Amino acid sequence: MAHATKAQRLAHPETHYRTPDDLLRDDTLSAEEKKKALDVWEQDARQMLTASNEGMPGSNEGEKTNDHHQLGQIERAKETLGERPTHKPAH
Repeated sequence: MAHATKAQRLAHPETHYRTPDDLLRDDTLSAEEKKKALDVWEQDARQMLTASNEGMPGSNEGEKTNDHHQLGQIERAKETLGERPTHKPAH
């Protein structure tokens, strides 16, 4: 299997890294690239969690039962990069 390009890893980090900490350890990415990838990962995890909570099956339903756990890991990874967490209002 060929290695993913940097653009692929940034666009779909959850498919290329096991955890947000794994992403942080990727020395081929700059701090800004890591931040962008974590933002994408967080957005995807929140969308899956929202869809799950609303009873809508996601395209990967059943594959990632720990999306809500990933959010905490993503926030901690962002803090490691020096970013203050942004709390999203509940709907």
